[in-house]
Amino acid sequence: MATFSSANSTNATNTTSKEGDTTDVPSVAGFIIIIIINTITCPFTVLLNLLVIKAIKSTPRLRTNSNILLACLAVTDSLTGLLGQPLFVLTKIFQLFGLSDSGTVENCYFTTVVVIVTASYFHLMLVTLERLIAIKFTMQYPNFITDEKMKRAVLVVWILAFINGTFRVLKMSLVVRFFSVLLTLSCILFLAFAYFVMYRETRLQQEKIKTQQLPQQGVERFTRENRALKTTVFVVGAVIICLLPLCFCLILLVTCFCDICTTIAPLARTCAMLNSLVNPLIYCWRQKEMRKVIFRLRTQVVDAGIR
Repeated sequence: MATFSSANSTNATNTTSKEGDTTDVPSVAGFIIIIIINTITCPFTVLLNLLVIKAIKSTPRLRTNSNILLACLAVTDSLTGLLGQPLFVLTKIFQLFGLSDSGTVENCYFTTVVVIVTASYFHLMLVTLERLIAIKFTMQYPNFITDEKMKRAVLVVWILAFINGTFRVLKMSLVVRFFSVLLTLSCILFLAFAYFVMYRETRLQQEKIKTQQLPQQGVERFTRENRALKTTVFVVGAVIICLLPLCFCLILLVTCFCDICTTIAPLARTCAMLNSLVNPLIYCWRQKEMRKVIFRLRTQVVDAGIR
């Protein structure tokens, strides 16, 4: 994905520089719109994700295993707003004005994207794996999912993400492309399998509840775990929706519609990065307690700023 985007941006840069003063007006307008969108949204992306992390860290009732993994995902989302979007805006500004250092800025942007995207994919799989074990292996869950195991898993995720980023810095494009394709396919297949299994298990548990074959404690536990499952479903669904324009670009690239692909690729990447803004909104929508804590934290920040 990063290599594809890099190629398209390079083509766009060359086109802009060659045209000089006769740059296509729609292309310039598109660049300006993209710059405005990312400039406006990146501070909110960082702020909302930091509030989510702070809320989960400071509130014992929110420190469930599921929420802790969502907070780890919020770290990657906040990095998107802190590094990814500003570098993307800077890249487009350099390309728009035909500055000579645009290639260097672009390389920094894509290296950052490789690391963040790799970490995000792995975190999505971790979040889903935790829900799969909670739904499918409820009795064994406390033994499978522990704080120490989660810390190790998150550490491994970031090590793999930085290794992939290192490959790109060393210009090992084939390795980066292979790893990215393998990771993407693995993520898609794992998510599809996991949610299919959880769907079947959820239906089975609902049937048992209807026939009163589950004790009250089991019903309460299932309700709690199912609520957390629905949150992860919305998160994964939002990721898929935000990545659809980028997938459409890939289809156009394969079918040799490179001109159209080059035109809409920056907008598709913007849509993908906006997912980092959508995720904390989903957390707040799905969890009333988190919504209250975040609103209280936001009020404290505003009051401190006024003083």
